[in-house]
Amino acid sequence: MAFDNGAVDFAYVRQKSQIRDFDRNIPFSDYLYEEKLPERYVSITDFGAGEKESYTVNTRAVNSAISAVSANGGGTVLVPEGTYICSRVELKSNVTLFVKGTLKCIDYETNRNAAESLAFGEIHDVASRARYGFIYSDKADNITICGGGRIDGSGATYCKNAKCPETLLPFEKFHLKSYIMNFRARIRFEKENSGRVNLIELRDGKNIDIHNIELYETACWTCNLFECENIKIKDVIINSNYHVANSDGFDLSCCSNAEIKHCYVATGDDGICIKADGDKNIENILVENCKVMSLANCFKIGTTVYRDVKNVTVRDCEFFMNGTTGGYSGISIQSDCGGNVSDITVENVKMKGITSAFLLWLANRRNIKPGSLKNITLRNIIAEDVSLPSAITGTVHNGEVYEVQNAVFENINIKYRESDEEIYIREGGVGYEAMLEYPEITRLCSIYTNSHEESPYWELPVYGLFIRDAHAVTLKNFTCIPRQCNKRPCFNFEMEGNENISIS
Repeated sequence: MAFDNGAVDFAYVRQKSQIRDFDRNIPFSDYLYEEKLPERYVSITDFGAGEKESYTVNTRAVNSAISAVSANGGGTVLVPEGTYICSRVELKSNVTLFVKGTLKCIDYETNRNAAESLAFGEIHDVASRARYGFIYSDKADNITICGGGRIDGSGATYCKNAKCPETLLPFEKFHLKSYIMNFRARIRFEKENSGRVNLIELRDGKNIDIHNIELYETACWTCNLFECENIKIKDVIINSNYHVANSDGFDLSCCSNAEIKHCYVATGDDGICIKADGDKNIENILVENCKVMSLANCFKIGTTVYRDVKNVTVRDCEFFMNGTTGGYSGISIQSDCGGNVSDITVENVKMKGITSAFLLWLANRRNIKPGSLKNITLRNIIAEDVSLPSAITGTVHNGEVYEVQNAVFENINIKYRESDEEIYIREGGVGYEAMLEYPEITRLCSIYTNSHEESPYWELPVYGLFIRDAHAVTLKNFTCIPRQCNKRPCFNFEMEGNENISIS
């Protein structure tokens, strides 16, 4: 098929409505509830905070209340009804931040023009942003964030306008590069040196409890827990502008013994993400009964897996799109930077409108010797209205093949969204060039050059499941229904010469 893989017309899909930035169908009453205050607490208003006060007054008031409670052995700090704009809030051990109203981060213009030491601009420079958050703690234990109110990150103010102001809906004719370019044209990328920070950043703490709270419009990652242990997250709504770049939902970075239960996540980047980019290995993670809308990956292990990850379970979840399209995978399990990822189970998951059902990827990002990806089980997965195949792939490093090992897929039912399609299959096969940097389903069939616009894209040669460099893969009741116009086979086992693949 003749195909121009160069310039792309952003008008490939034209919609009349303006871009939608938020999920309009969040069932708030299913997650948030009236929570009883303890008998003893202090209010930020007791320390001078007020809706009409400046952010500097409110920032000092909130932090003074937290310090006073902490110095007295711990307790509860109340953010009452109303909206209180402030800068950085530092949580300390044995403190409960009870948000009944709205605690709102200063916006980009205020941050940029601020001279006071409490402003983001002085302490949240680009180099140190990963260490701080609007709400943050460092080496603090026994922290609770709750109350049924809202923590607001003023996220879009830290970002540029999207190139295209129109909602991206599913294509009448699916074409991979046009899909990627149109999707990227809707992203609101960060303003240069904006000083944006994560909404919540808790580091090196134990016994973290986050429940009954709405986390609204983050400017960067929404809730990042770094090297924390004993984490319970439940009844949390992440309601982010889903076109803001890097707006991950929950990030567990080198954390262990963590539960994320009954949460609703609507965001522009990875929904629930496990990262291994610190000094500690990760184990014992449970994600259960969550609903996730993500314009990246709904559940992901990666990117930057430098440490080991084991014993992770995801079950009874729903992954979906509301009012738009975009993103990559429902389930993305990666080892890309030398870490060993093992004993991962994902079961009882329903997806609708997600681009690709799943991706397992063992990679050598940044030319780091690969670790391992093994003992992976996906069972009882239903994915409707997909646009791309799923994939399992190992890699080659310094001439040696590294394989994904011992993967079981049981009761997998996938169905494409019906449309026309324009398919470009690369001569000479898929190749390994795309595996050198960023492991996502769409990068498996592209090579980044000077820009995404200039980069070539091609389709995988199958519609169902692409497997390369894998050992001991078992498929039990795996079905995939393609588009009616499809001309590709379901699997590539014979083409790629894979061994030890069983189908029943």
